[in-house]
Amino acid sequence: MVAEDAVRLPRSLARDVAGHRLLVAWPDTPPPPAGHRLLLLLDGNATFATAVAALRLQSGRAEATHVGPALIVGLGHAGDAPHDPVGRQRDYTPPLPDGPPGSGGVAAFIALLEAEILPAIAAQFPLDAGNRAIFGHSLGGLCVAWTLLHRPGLFRHHIAASPSLWWGEGEVLRQAADFAAAPPAAAAGLRLLVTHGGLESHDPAMPPDRQARLAARQLGARASAFATTLAPVLDTVREVAFPGENHGSVLPAALSRSLRFALDPAL
Repeated sequence: MVAEDAVRLPRSLARDVAGHRLLVAWPDTPPPPAGHRLLLLLDGNATFATAVAALRLQSGRAEATHVGPALIVGLGHAGDAPHDPVGRQRDYTPPLPDGPPGSGGVAAFIALLEAEILPAIAAQFPLDAGNRAIFGHSLGGLCVAWTLLHRPGLFRHHIAASPSLWWGEGEVLRQAADFAAAPPAAAAGLRLLVTHGGLESHDPAMPPDRQARLAARQLGARASAFATTLAPVLDTVREVAFPGENHGSVLPAALSRSLRFALDPAL
C-alpha cells in the first residue's frame, strides 16, 4: 500500500481564537517596513485554500498581475465543513425586529474581530494597519457591507461578493443611502469592490421555485445599487459581474478578482 499523508499548505497554520477557526498563510518574503498587507476572508473554511493558491500564483509576477505578497487569513467556524449555517446566520447578519432566531449578531462579531482576533494576528505577524482588506461572499458579503457602513476605517479595502442585501428587505441598502447622505470623514479613504454572477438574478436552468426566489431577492440589482449609492463618497468603487456564473460557482472568480483589487502594490 502506498503511504498517504494529509495535503498541507506550505507556510500556513491553523489555530483557534475566541471561538473561531483561524487559518493563516504568509509569504516567503520578509514584511515591508509598514508590515504585511492583510486579506481577511470570512467563511474561511470555504475560501482560504483557493485564495492562497491564487495569491501565490499571481504574486510571483506582481509587475504583470498587479498582485503583491500578503498575509491571507481565513476566519471560519469550528469543524471542517465549508460553511456553518448557524454560525453564519449569527455572525454575519444585522438584527431585524422579527428576524430568525439566532440571527442579528454582526455588531458583536465585528467587535470581537476588532478587539481580539485582529490583535491576535498582529501579535504574531507585523501588519500594515492602513491596508487591511476584508472579503465576504453571500451572507459574508452582507457582513462586509455592514462593516463598511458601521465601522468605516477598520478596513481600507472591502470586497462584497454576491452580498445578501435582500436581508431585511434591503435594510443595509437603506443604511447605505443614509451613509452617503452624511458620510464620515473616513469614507474618503475607503475602497469597495462589489461582485456578482450573471446567473444570480435569472438562471433558466433553475426550477420555477428557485427562479422565483432569485427574482424576489434581486441580488444583482441590489449589488449594483449598493455600489452606485456609495460611489460618490468613497475613494474607489468598482462593480464586476461574471457572466455565466451562479451563486456558488462565482466564488473562485470573485476571490481571484479581490486579490487584484486589494493587493496591488501600487495602491
